Amino acid sequence: MMVDGENGADARRAAWSAYWAQGTLHSCTGSLDARYSGAIGSFWDGIVDAMPADARVLDLATGNGALPLRLWEAGDRLPGLQVDAVDLAALAPAWYKPVTHAGITFHSGVAMEKLPFADASFDRVFSQFGLEYARLDEALRECIRVARDGATLAFVTHHADSVLVRVGHAELANQALLLAPGGLLDAARGVLPWIARMRGGDAGVASDPQALLDRQAYNSAMERLSVEVAASEVPDALLEARDRIHRLLAGAGPGNLDSSLSAIDEFVDAMRSAALRTREMIEHALDQPRLAEMVAMIESARPGCQVQHAPLAQREGVLAWGLVAMLPGSSTSSNGPSAAS
Repeated sequence: MMVDGENGADARRAAWSAYWAQGTLHSCTGSLDARYSGAIGSFWDGIVDAMPADARVLDLATGNGALPLRLWEAGDRLPGLQVDAVDLAALAPAWYKPVTHAGITFHSGVAMEKLPFADASFDRVFSQFGLEYARLDEALRECIRVARDGATLAFVTHHADSVLVRVGHAELANQALLLAPGGLLDAARGVLPWIARMRGGDAGVASDPQALLDRQAYNSAMERLSVEVAASEVPDALLEARDRIHRLLAGAGPGNLDSSLSAIDEFVDAMRSAALRTREMIEHALDQPRLAEMVAMIESARPGCQVQHAPLAQREGVLAWGLVAMLPGSSTSSNGPSAAS
């Protein structure tokens, strides 16, 4: 996650901490499976196959540890593996048990631009959909500082022309529709007290002018939502919101009005956090010039470094950039991993 201004950093940290607290394994659950199969999985398989025994690995912006889990599942192929996984957010990897997953250590509250590790500590430095959120020049200098001679850096980053970014734009539009004044969440909050009063036996609700206006606003919001569901490439957020609001209104009564209103407010907060994460993903996705800058930063920070990069694509289209940088040193091999998908 990017650190540029304390207020913004606090908001991002809170949004991502809340997201990881759900136990989700990675940040693209709406678009990619939990194990990142396909092109991204193949990229990491190539990296893992080229790793030496007793390697020490640093995973940047780990989230809930999708990469450490993949490394641990490699089992006998990586004897003596040690993984330090860092993230600025608070983490909640549901799969992780310190006794079972010996050698893997999670570090919360760590910025990529200021790593708490000694020089030349790691054989591999990885990141999956994380490095691009940092101040790249500072984070890359830190990556190279903590990497040993002959180490490999391997990064999967968001691609500005990827399927994920296209889906993100659609999701952001849907989130804005739901959160807008007069949108479904706003309208549901307005109509819910009237429904509770009516179910409590208040006969005056049927003739109350404000109740009629709030009901009309809710019906209009539902009609707009139905139109957008039919038109949207990814209507998941709209469908989830419609189903959740239906359930809340169906169960609303005078005895649970406060809890029902609180549930809507919590959903609004969750949607705002989701919108923040979506905007961040879109804003930090790398286009070709920005990727070239990243390569130049690596080559400048460590002359003689061999850098390969390529889009990672499959049937759905481009998913990400894959980048591999091999630092000069005694363990560098001409048979190292490739960024090609």
